[in-house]
Amino acid sequence: MNKLIWSAFAMSLWWSSLPVWSQTESIDDFLGIESEVLPELKGHQRFSPRDLHQKVEWNVQEKEVEVDSEPLKGQGYSLIPWSTQDPEEWLSVDKWLLERSLKDKTPDWKLRLRDDRQLEHVGKVLQCRGKCQVFRGSMQASVQHLSRINEGDEFKTDVDSVAWIYLMDGTLVRVGPSTSVSFLEINWSKSEVFHLVRVHQGHLFWHPRDAKEFPLELSPETDALSLPVLVREANQAQFERELFQKQSDFARSEETMKLEDTAIVAQIKKLNELRIQNNSALPPVAKVMLVAPNASLVGKMTSFDFFHYPGGKSHFKKRHALEGHELSLHLRGYTATETAPIAEEAWFEVETNGKSYSKVEQVTGALEITELLTRRIKTIELAREFWLEKYTSPVVKSMDRPKDLAIQHGYSLWGDELNRRFDFLVEYTRRMETTNLKSMDNLLKKIEGNGELAQKEMDDSHYKSTLNFYLKDLKTRYTNKRMQVREMSDLQYYIWILRNGKTQN
Repeated sequence: MNKLIWSAFAMSLWWSSLPVWSQTESIDDFLGIESEVLPELKGHQRFSPRDLHQKVEWNVQEKEVEVDSEPLKGQGYSLIPWSTQDPEEWLSVDKWLLERSLKDKTPDWKLRLRDDRQLEHVGKVLQCRGKCQVFRGSMQASVQHLSRINEGDEFKTDVDSVAWIYLMDGTLVRVGPSTSVSFLEINWSKSEVFHLVRVHQGHLFWHPRDAKEFPLELSPETDALSLPVLVREANQAQFERELFQKQSDFARSEETMKLEDTAIVAQIKKLNELRIQNNSALPPVAKVMLVAPNASLVGKMTSFDFFHYPGGKSHFKKRHALEGHELSLHLRGYTATETAPIAEEAWFEVETNGKSYSKVEQVTGALEITELLTRRIKTIELAREFWLEKYTSPVVKSMDRPKDLAIQHGYSLWGDELNRRFDFLVEYTRRMETTNLKSMDNLLKKIEGNGELAQKEMDDSHYKSTLNFYLKDLKTRYTNKRMQVREMSDLQYYIWILRNGKTQN
């Protein structure tokens, strides 16, 4: 009997709450109050109803009302910073009055706030051997294959660690050991994709996509440390397995005895097929402003190596230049507005103070080996073509529809203002980095005064691990253990990829 009485009482409370809920909801709709939801809530969420300003009796003109748009890809519906929200500030009346006055003066404040908080997608981690980390604001996380990199992220590798990063326009970036680099901006226009990158220390190899046919090169790949990649269909072992399944026993034995590299020929053939296919949806020209404390390098359709260590000199070399390429150097100084064009494919060094640069007459072994590391990277190139088709082509196909580009891919399409943005960055960067150089000198003196030594000069740390793996790969190229990979089943091959592609042997 008691249970029956309690149930009836609970039912009465439930029915009595319905009118209140309905009335509250109608009031919210009338006032146009938005339903701010937590980020983890999923499903369709709405803003202020569009018909709020469409009733004649309210006498509100549509042009006087700012209607919130659909969020771009990667944005949440709620504008409340839940992860950093301070309860005391949230309940502060003074802060609310201040914010309210600013919002009243800026009718489109919500649209501006969304645009300001939008961090566009720069690229993905193609491969990380060793330990790689991303610093996003005050948050730090270890990253691996397929990890996202957004604007403002700082990417850092540990000692003996190497990473390949695929940028969304198809550019490849190799981040050497003990390197720290920030990907500050990516700006899309119909003529070019502009990147703003800052190298804090270490070695970076910048490698835009080439639409030309890849040459037939049977020599072993030089960046063996990064192999195999986790894009399994790009590895040479994948082509070896496919050929092994088609060949007869006699053909297999003959190929083994002659040490023929039929799989390499098939791999390069596939690479060229994909290049021709992807050229139909070719992304805009790749342009980068690579900033270091003592110099800025601006490259267009040009591959190059760049070194910098705090308190020391910077070194760079133009590598593979495409038709219509550009490469120029911007030095430091409050009045140093000259630009130095770089035409020769040679090593140059920039002085510590950023006032001058010169050609390296006696190229050291460390610089020569640096070129070897990325001389033959056909597996990385093939993985790029697979990802270009998967990730970049849909973005390029949406560029004629700026709204779709924004909502589906999260990018704002730039026009002529991109040139003004570049001119501003040249001037702003030169002034800021000139000031930073003086502060860096004071900081390094304090560090040295505490008995700590900061690396200022290049040594063998940026190539030691990669060179060891390259030499080891040459020794084991035709061993029985390597030849067994082609006989694996799909499951065995998948496990082999995970085991050898994620861990450093």
